[in-house]
This record gives sequence, C-alpha cells and structure tokens, in this order.
Amino acid sequence: MKKTALFGLPILVIVVVAMSQIPTFQSRPSPAPTFDEALAKFENLRQEDSLHPLRPEGASRLFHHGHKTERVFVLLHGLTNCPEQFVPLAKILHAKGANVVLPRARLAGFADRLNNDQGHQTAQDLIDQAAVGLDIASGLGDRITLIGLSGSAVATGWMAQNREGIDDVMLIAPFFGMYGVQPSVIDATAATLSKLPNFYQWWDSSKKDNLPGPLYAYPRFGTHCMADTIQLSRDVRANLDSRSLFAKRLIFLTTASDRGANNQLTNEIASRLKAREGEKVITYEFPESLGIPHDMIDPAQPGANTDLSYSKILELVEM
Repeated sequence: MKKTALFGLPILVIVVVAMSQIPTFQSRPSPAPTFDEALAKFENLRQEDSLHPLRPEGASRLFHHGHKTERVFVLLHGLTNCPEQFVPLAKILHAKGANVVLPRARLAGFADRLNNDQGHQTAQDLIDQAAVGLDIASGLGDRITLIGLSGSAVATGWMAQNREGIDDVMLIAPFFGMYGVQPSVIDATAATLSKLPNFYQWWDSSKKDNLPGPLYAYPRFGTHCMADTIQLSRDVRANLDSRSLFAKRLIFLTTASDRGANNQLTNEIASRLKAREGEKVITYEFPESLGIPHDMIDPAQPGANTDLSYSKILELVEM
C-alpha cells in the first residue's frame, strides 16, 4: 500500500501544479485599414503557407469581389481539418455578395496526414489563426462575422471576449469539453497531459488512417493539441462573469447528435452569458432525430447533411 501511495504521489503533484493556473493567451490586433492592405496581408499569409509541405486543399483561401463589401466572413476550420472544410459554405456566402477569408491554422493541411507536427498545435495558434483572419477581414467588409467549428469555436469564443470590432460571432459545435466526461475530469486530464510528452490517438482506432471522410483531414490527433484546446476553454469559462462581450451577437449552434463535444457544458456557458448579455446571445440545437454530426460543415464527412446545416447557418447570420 505504501509503495502504491508513493507511486501515485508524483502524478498527484503534476495534476495539482497543472490545475493551479490557466495559461495566459494574448492577441494584438493589426487590422487592415483598406481593401488593398487586406489583400497584401492575405498574400503574406499565402507566402507563409508556401513554406510548408501542404496539400493543395490545405492552404488559406480568400473569396472576394474586387472591392470592399457590406458583409465579410472569417471561417475557422476544425483542429484536424484544413480550410477546404469550409470552402463549400464560403462559396455560398461569396455568391450572396460577401467577401470570405479562410485562414489556415499553424500545422494544419500538411500533405502527410500522419505527420508528427500537428500534435504541437497550440491554443495560441488557434487564436492567431482567428486574429490574422480578422485583421484581413477589417479591410474587406463593413460587418465582420467570425465563425469557428469545434476547437476553433473555442478560439472564436475567446475573441468575442477579447477583441473589438467583431459584429457577429458563431460557435459551431464548440469543443469546450468532451462528450460524456465531467468538466472537472477533462480539465484535470488536459492540464496534466499538457505537462507530459505528446502522443497521438486515432479518431477511430478500428479504422486508423482508413477513417472515412475527407482525405485532407488528419485521422488522428495529438494529446498536446487537444489538451491545449481545453486549456483555452478553461480561460473562456473563467472569464464568463468578468468580461463583457465585445461582439454584438454571439450565436451557439449545436447538434443533439454530437458525440464529440459536451453540449451540456456548452449550454451552461450559453445560459450564463444570456443571463447577463440578454438578446445578444442566440442558441439553436439541431434535434437528435436529424442525425447532424459534430462536423456539420464538411460535406465529405459521413452522415453530413450540409443542405440543412448551411441553411440554418445562413439564417442565423442573416444571409
């Protein structure tokens, strides 16, 4: 018994130390003042992309009309996906008159789907992805809408708390916590994993790299990447009562069929914000009977019903 207790003591110490503080995240806005400067910022982004071994679908995208428009959208892909995930929706928004920017997250979109880099993507990388997209969007349109999916939706929520100049923010299936796991447990696990060496987990251990779905998405995730996303979730949750929303509207879009994210936790967050912010906070959940998956954006995902999900998104963002 004594040996068992002594063996568990170092783990307990790691957990206590890891949970004692939430990492500090930051962002310094540098908005493009004009359309031409927005294009220059995007070109810098594409030059950065060109330095990495990306798939053609993996690079950042920009759909524009050659001039500043009334509406502009920033679309942030999921943790193990890439900008291609949002391209079909981006084309619809563009056809409706908006300019649309899809920035790539650091370490996303690599040609080697089994690369050993993606696991080191951090929450700060997700914030930086959102920030550069917003910097570009500032010169592309008058009304800025930021949309994030899953892990990137958490960064989107962070931006709603920390950055001025965003009109609408939409969190799609936000990964504030893991499905079926108590927040306290996942928080402690994430804080601990962030202190341990990174390792990889398959999204589906029975299919591994033959996972059905888009070929440009990674079939596994790194523990550091996932843990750091939960650390960002902790930061957002810790400031729910102390930081007012900068965004004029905050929209939560979830699906009752989600088996990835913790919808109960998301609903609690939305309820707390709505109690303070009132009509600025809007919520909608697809019913279980529709079978809408966690990734309701990528039409290449099994079970995707993007006709339905896109229609609801367009309605909620007033397009």
